[in-house]
Order: sequence, then C-alpha cells, then structure tokens
Amino acid sequence: MALTIEDGSLVTGANSYITAAEWDTWATDRGISHTHSNSKIEEGILRAMDYFESLHFVGQKHEDTQALQWPRDYVYIDGYSIESDEIPKEVKAAIYEATKMELDGNSPIKEQGRATVSEKIGDIQVTYKGNAGMRKTTPAFTHAVRKIIHGRQSVIRA
Repeated sequence: MALTIEDGSLVTGANSYITAAEWDTWATDRGISHTHSNSKIEEGILRAMDYFESLHFVGQKHEDTQALQWPRDYVYIDGYSIESDEIPKEVKAAIYEATKMELDGNSPIKEQGRATVSEKIGDIQVTYKGNAGMRKTTPAFTHAVRKIIHGRQSVIRA
C-alpha cells in the first residue's frame, strides 16, 4: 500500500506523517544502518501509525472528518501554540522511533509472550518471569511523544 502523507492540510485518505525516504534519512543521520527495502519501511511506517494513532493526544482534532489524529487545535508545546495546519516535529519524531521499533521486531502492537527466566533442555524445564512480557522498553519513543500525549495521570474535563 502506498503512503499518503498528511502535511497539515487535511489530506484525503492520509495514512502517514512521514515517507519512507524521510525515515531512511532520519535513520542514516543517526548512524542507524539497515537493509530494508522501501516497501518494508512503508509496512513498518503503517504499523507504527496503527499504534501512534491509538494514543490519547493533547488538544482536539481540527475537523471530525480528518483521516488522522493530526493536525489538532488547542495544542501547546513548550508554552507555544501549534498552528492547526501544522504537524509538529514531535509527531514525526514519534513516528520515526515507532517505525524503528517495528523494523527491529519490537512492535508495540504485536502479541506479547512471557519472559523466560531460565530454560533447561535435558528433561525440559522452563521458568517464566511472573507477569512479564518480552517487549523491550524504548525510551526514545516515550521521549518523542511526551509533549503531545496526555499523561496517565491527566484529568480531562468535558
């Protein structure tokens, strides 16, 4: 599936905020080497978008009929208003990081297995860590979205 990029102008059928070429440039600039094809990067972007779009963002959608969560109204980042026709750099940074997570096989939306504490092959023995998943934490993604999502302790009034 081809990517249709939202640029802040409410693009019909938009499904991403970044292109595969933008992700590749972002990765190269950070010394992240990879062998992914453009189509594989696009798949990763779309899966990252699935997760990203499920988050609870600050502000409100600019129009109720827009394809994606951004652009938004009533958004302030570091005390400055974000225009309702703007996709903030924090949105793109989050998609870059979430795409890397996808391409690294560390998807935030994939099924989680249980973490193994120990294994034994002879007479087969496996010990699972209590109530823990196998997913890695990714501080870079958390850092990227911290200014554009509501915290877990936020109170929202209607």
